[in-house]
Amino acid sequence: MLRPRAIVGLGLVSAAGLAFEITLTRLFAIQQFHHFAFVVVSLAVMASAASGLLVTLRPHPPSLSGLAAALGASILLAYAVINLLPFDSYNLAWDAAQAAILAVYFLAAGLPFVLVGWIVAVCLTAAGASLHRVYAANLVGAALGSAGALALLDWLPPEGLVLAAAAFGFLGAACFAARLAASLAPLAAAAACAGVLALSPPWLALRLSPYKPLAAARLAPDARLTASAWSASARLDVIEGPGVHIFPGLSLQAADPLPEQAAVFLDGDGPIPITAADPADPAVVRLANHLPAALAYRLRPAARALLLDPGAGLDALMALGAGAATVSIPTDEPLVTALLLAPYARFSRELLLQARVELLPRASRGALQLGHDPFDVIQFCLSDPYHPVTSGAFSLSEDYTLTVETVEQALARLAPNGLLVITRWLQTPPSESIRTLAVLLAALDRVAIDRPAEHLIGYRTMRTATFLVARRAWLPEEVAQTRAFLEENGYDPILLPGLTADEVNRFNRLPEDRYRALAAALLADPRTTIAAYEFNLRPATDDRPFFFHFFRWRQTPAVLARLGQTWQPFGGSGYLVLLVLLGLMLALSIPLAAIPLWLVNRRPGRDGGWLDAGPSIGRARLGLFFSALGAGYLLVEIPLIQRLTLLLDRPTLALGVVLTTLLLASGVGSQVLAPRLRLRPALAGLALAIAATALALPALLEHALGWSLAARLLLSAGIVFPVGLLMGIPFAAGLRAVEARAKSLVPWAWGINGAASGVSGVLAALLALDAGLTATLLLGAAAYLGARLAARDFG
Repeated sequence: MLRPRAIVGLGLVSAAGLAFEITLTRLFAIQQFHHFAFVVVSLAVMASAASGLLVTLRPHPPSLSGLAAALGASILLAYAVINLLPFDSYNLAWDAAQAAILAVYFLAAGLPFVLVGWIVAVCLTAAGASLHRVYAANLVGAALGSAGALALLDWLPPEGLVLAAAAFGFLGAACFAARLAASLAPLAAAAACAGVLALSPPWLALRLSPYKPLAAARLAPDARLTASAWSASARLDVIEGPGVHIFPGLSLQAADPLPEQAAVFLDGDGPIPITAADPADPAVVRLANHLPAALAYRLRPAARALLLDPGAGLDALMALGAGAATVSIPTDEPLVTALLLAPYARFSRELLLQARVELLPRASRGALQLGHDPFDVIQFCLSDPYHPVTSGAFSLSEDYTLTVETVEQALARLAPNGLLVITRWLQTPPSESIRTLAVLLAALDRVAIDRPAEHLIGYRTMRTATFLVARRAWLPEEVAQTRAFLEENGYDPILLPGLTADEVNRFNRLPEDRYRALAAALLADPRTTIAAYEFNLRPATDDRPFFFHFFRWRQTPAVLARLGQTWQPFGGSGYLVLLVLLGLMLALSIPLAAIPLWLVNRRPGRDGGWLDAGPSIGRARLGLFFSALGAGYLLVEIPLIQRLTLLLDRPTLALGVVLTTLLLASGVGSQVLAPRLRLRPALAGLALAIAATALALPALLEHALGWSLAARLLLSAGIVFPVGLLMGIPFAAGLRAVEARAKSLVPWAWGINGAASGVSGVLAALLALDAGLTATLLLGAAAYLGARLAARDFG
């Protein structure tokens, strides 16, 4: 039986683990790339699974106070390794040392979770009849750590939160201490963390990968870092210098000197330009008319415009210069909005305070749900930087602005005479621009436009492709105006009514204009063209919002053949990184699940024989039960995070809300419901609740996109809480059965549950990319049904 102080210590340790988990997602996203952040959840549960092996190997473990103190120290060590050891992902394909460094990264980052799991496993083993209370304390503490991390990240940078998480660990050590004197050292360590946090010495600052755009920009001659800020969802940096010139698609016919700009970087990625110019300046008017989107404003003079994904104001400035009457700008990143309203208001000529500018309180997708007045032009801005398609580094990033549903909603918000305009980067080989066309065609099909060629115009520069979509068919005079605009700016048509062979590939000449040929094929037969193409061009949807995921299995031989021969990371695909991670997780899970069981069965006099087939619970069924529970938890948790990113706008906020609500609800379910409800009916109800949630989510989220943040947070919690409440029952109930009949197997059950979770976390990412988020959630429901079948002898 654990003392009340030990229960508090367990809660603090669990809080430290979850705070560090959320901190890691931010550290990896800033320092490296998105997919490094994505594996943190699997890393955490897999490392925690190692605790089952440790408890089995050491039935008499070190003191809980010592383990908690080691947790605090390991968090500091992990940050030191991540920050000081130079890992270069772009050299991973040919530099074996980088693979070793990556292994050290994951070992260091996983050590705190091993210690958290060890502490929890020891507490569960010692809990006796109060096992469900101990499990609930673990879950509730973890939920509070998740919520606390989100709150603190608005005040502290991620490196500061590392110190806070370490302090939680040391405070947990003080609670576990049996004597007051023994608590003094961990209390002093916690105070030291607070002192370093208050001083914020320069050596504490996070170091970025040298290939991050921010790191490269700081090396430019006369580059100056002029502003920095952070929030729970992003880190913002601003660079000024003579080398900042960002005007995607600018015509070579533009003759005026370019205005001064500053470059904004979010999580080290960018640049996103702030432009020092007044839209009324004649030079700005001339410049605006030499950019691709200007055609929309020429065809619709004095347009009322909505800009989606507006960046830091360049497209708003150019829209006003091109003649827009009003420009509505969503708040996609509050840090950028705050920057333009305060420290860079004067630099940007108070762009957001202009009488013709309306600042909307929602991000782009939600902005489409605000109000009912139609827009003459809706522009999808090109505010993200160029990413080579062969790198695959952004395959795993969700983008709900570039989905079929978003385009469909944008078309619905257009006036009868309205235009939709979207500019994307021109990749080699064709990919991003052609997928954009595939998304547009799918959206036009949904709104019952059966002759899309009469509604589409497309043209390119050497680096960008732009598409215009009209609600009604193009008029002959509009086509003539388009031809004049393309001639004036030296743009090459891709799609245009009446286009002839002698009009294409004239200005930005290519040996073969594959963009024009592929666009024409896609327009003629989308399904066959997408199926036959070398890259995955399937339109991104809200169920598969991975616009930058172009990998196809047929690419594998070519990717492997180029391994070590190209500067792109990971041999050409972020997808293959997931496969490698899945293999690594499987390799780790097998010994973590098998060795504890083998050791228990070898010990004479132990109750491992209970696992033999017979009238009680069989070996395979018990393993299947806890494996299914572990797999189901992550197969539900990860797609819920990705789904609610649409509703909450920011992945970190969705991560924090889902983790906090799921863990808190599971804690309540373990404490209140697990002792009262029968296991098998609870599992059946859980599977049904997950399936219903999966099927209802799309319509529910769509309806709520225009709500206030407070309302969307409440809805998110309301979606997750019922499922989490039921998810807290089976593990506690199963452990109670194991503890009553075979106490020595509790660590094994804990370990096999975590090992299955580690594998399913990566598997969930793979499934979401190809099968979709709904299918991944339904597979989670199926996992709980599998657990129900396995529990027939004790449920």
